[in-house]
Amino acid sequence: AVDALAARAAGGRSEAVIVAGAGTPAYAMPAAGLAAKTGAPVLWVDAKGVPAATRAAIRERRRPRIYVIGPGSAVSETVLRELRRLGTTTRIDGEDPIANAVAVARYGDGGFGWKVVDPGHGLVFAADTDPADAGAAAALSGAGVFGPLLLVDERNALPKPVEQYLLDIQPGYDADPVRGVYNHGWIVGGEDSISAPVQARIDGLLEIQPVRR
Repeated sequence: AVDALAARAAGGRSEAVIVAGAGTPAYAMPAAGLAAKTGAPVLWVDAKGVPAATRAAIRERRRPRIYVIGPGSAVSETVLRELRRLGTTTRIDGEDPIANAVAVARYGDGGFGWKVVDPGHGLVFAADTDPADAGAAAALSGAGVFGPLLLVDERNALPKPVEQYLLDIQPGYDADPVRGVYNHGWIVGGEDSISAPVQARIDGLLEIQPVRR
């Protein structure tokens, strides 16, 4: 119904859809920000297959590009085969919800996706135990400092995949930091979700650093 409303408002349906597993909210969380950024709807599947409402919304588009968020434990290969009969289907996944969110942040397919693989971007951080935060934070991904959602699975520790990703895209400068680009982070939730030391670690990894040759 939300998809139909958006199509009426836009005067047509999107050429792509995002599909996620209804029973695995942590894996589905990055889909909210991706939908806000791309304008593609999030449609749901379950362990049994592709529900009739999802199938109908996809068929309205006449074989769209279908981007499936999550590994086989979230959206099975059986469901993937069903989706391939409805459109060109691509899976974006990681082995756990943390790595999965990083994979979504890195992914790009032409004009679709974040493709955040270099410095100079916005990023949104939330706890994987609070799936509703993904919807609440989606506006940050669709306006202002556009940015993908990254997840933290422990209040007092920054996950290694997130730390490595932030190191990969950390800005640097040779002589003058004014000439550099900058990353910006939004942290969603209080210290009961992401502790102050972890926030400080994120802040340090977002800062521009001198390049040591």
